[in-house]
Amino acid sequence: MVVLTPLEALRSLERLYRRGFHDPVMDTALLRITSSQAARDKAALRDLERDLRELEQQYQMSSDEFFRRWQCGEMADTADFMDWNALYQMAREVRERFDLLWGEPVQNREDRL
Repeated sequence: MVVLTPLEALRSLERLYRRGFHDPVMDTALLRITSSQAARDKAALRDLERDLRELEQQYQMSSDEFFRRWQCGEMADTADFMDWNALYQMAREVRERFDLLWGEPVQNREDRL
């Protein structure tokens, strides 16, 4: 028996689906997996955005403006700013993952999750 990596298994399933294979159990499992990941991403993004809002209020600056200035070297290397940078990038990665998973921005699916 050949042991596949998760990515190889996913590609094998894709090939099967493209050739007409459909199984209700498999369909349900795949939908549950994607929904579960979306729910985890949504919860993580909610927490990250809460933390970002706190920093935005504290420093009276949007996270986008902060990040632009951070990238230009205009912000000091304080602990708050290093945390803000990390939180901003983490939120961006979660949004990107969500968008790739669902094919649309998280804000557009908010009411369907």
